Amino acid sequence: MHFDPVTFRQDFPYFTHADAVVYLDNAATTLKPRCLIDVTVDFYQSAGSVHRSQYDEKQTALYEQARSRVKRLINAEDEHAVIWTSGTTQAINTVANGLLPHLKAGDEIIISEADHHANFVTWHQIAEKSGAKIHVLPIGDDWLIDSDTLLKNLNARTKLVALNFASNVTGTQQPVKQLIRLIRANSTALVLLDAAQAISHIKIDLADLDADFIAFSAHKIYGPTGLGVLSGKLSALNLLQPLQYGGKMINKVSKQQITFAELPYRLEAGTPNIAAVIGFNAVLAWLSQWDIEEMEAAAVRLAETTRQRLSGYAQCKLFNSPQPSSVISFVFEDVNASDLATLLAEQNIALRVGEHCAQPYLARLGQAATLRLSFAPYNVEAEVDAFFATLDKSLELLR
Repeated sequence: MHFDPVTFRQDFPYFTHADAVVYLDNAATTLKPRCLIDVTVDFYQSAGSVHRSQYDEKQTALYEQARSRVKRLINAEDEHAVIWTSGTTQAINTVANGLLPHLKAGDEIIISEADHHANFVTWHQIAEKSGAKIHVLPIGDDWLIDSDTLLKNLNARTKLVALNFASNVTGTQQPVKQLIRLIRANSTALVLLDAAQAISHIKIDLADLDADFIAFSAHKIYGPTGLGVLSGKLSALNLLQPLQYGGKMINKVSKQQITFAELPYRLEAGTPNIAAVIGFNAVLAWLSQWDIEEMEAAAVRLAETTRQRLSGYAQCKLFNSPQPSSVISFVFEDVNASDLATLLAEQNIALRVGEHCAQPYLARLGQAATLRLSFAPYNVEAEVDAFFATLDKSLELLR
């Protein structure tokens, strides 16, 4: 279906609330469509679990249907390569701790300044536990990882490269396909993609990218909080030692021996977040009627208009992505960012201020904090105008 922002916006009950604000913080979390809310309510008014009894067959079918939809969304290898987690953070930690038995002193792990703390901190901790060495790749003035620098750090000891697909600070998309090709040609390292920010903006083809692992959160793409996806190659996922042990993830338990279930259940111990998975299934079905590229283009157009208007303000410093982006990171050099964000919030403008869980990135920008606007396809020009009217009043007060 041809994308229509007005029709799309009508699917979000938030905009009908009397206390709704101008919501421009979509990189943090997206608003929730009516289909998610309705299916979640229906689930909590029902009985049963999944994979337990004959009477929960309907819920189990919807739960597993969600795996199939995720498989199609990212072109994963198999439904069994779709593993439910609590979010991107747990997905990355599942990989990191799952690979810990395979790492030893002298091994090397590559990350970059572009990484969110979920990647940056996790791999530092794993390096401390295993004795592996961390290499942190710098990002250039265009906020991109330099392929020559990556090449210099690749060798026979490189066991894993963790790549940030798209930044939550500037919206910059790394050329991950080219970087992965370089890694494949010069090492045997496993590759993990942090796609938390990419999942709602880019049509991802996991098979084409050739990544071993990919991690993202449902709430970044109109789904529920508390749900994430770890996917990748079955061969890589089968290397992972389970992070948690308990029900559902076992095959056979006796006094003498315990054997684990096959993927994906081996990495999904305990009662899952059933409502979230079934809700996400409904979201993905609803989302499939729209073209993700048209959706992204609509959000980017608004962001570009906003960026151009901001560039005309005195003392405004923009940290622009080298590609068109729906994310705008900026500061006013004569105004405290937190003070400005507070005034905007008091006047019903929702944006983000701070380090964005990416202190190395902010250090590279030379900033203690930035303001961040992030647009979604349901945002409209009237909200941009409201932001600027409020910004003008706030700057006048602060100056």
